[in-house]
Amino acid sequence: MSEENVETVRGLYGLWANGDLSADHFDPEVEYSRIGAGTPDMEGRWLGLDDLSTAMLDYLRAFSDLRIEPERIIDLGGDRVLVLSRQTASGKQSGVPIEHEFGDVFTLRDGRVVRLESYWNRADAIRAAGLSE
Repeated sequence: MSEENVETVRGLYGLWANGDLSADHFDPEVEYSRIGAGTPDMEGRWLGLDDLSTAMLDYLRAFSDLRIEPERIIDLGGDRVLVLSRQTASGKQSGVPIEHEFGDVFTLRDGRVVRLESYWNRADAIRAAGLSE
């Protein structure tokens, strides 16, 4: 099952790269967390598809030309996948260019994401995944 989970996650990044934010790959009761951003408007925990969509759209609104590129997709075994990604964008209000390395830990069940933990600090994601840097 874990190779299928890796392919599901890889497919999500492909959809996102094309601007497709459909919730087809997410469980209706998905739990989404953004961890370690250091600003209250960027951090939080959301439950369910509606909250997930709201959180993602709010995040996207802060940036122009946002690109999220997975650099490594790591099968953690069982139902979890770690993605180490790079995000580039410009602040929508400031115009300041941004480049940042993130880590996302996905938990899947029956081909759908049931939990997504997005870590602002890649090292925190690696530790949360049970790996060492």
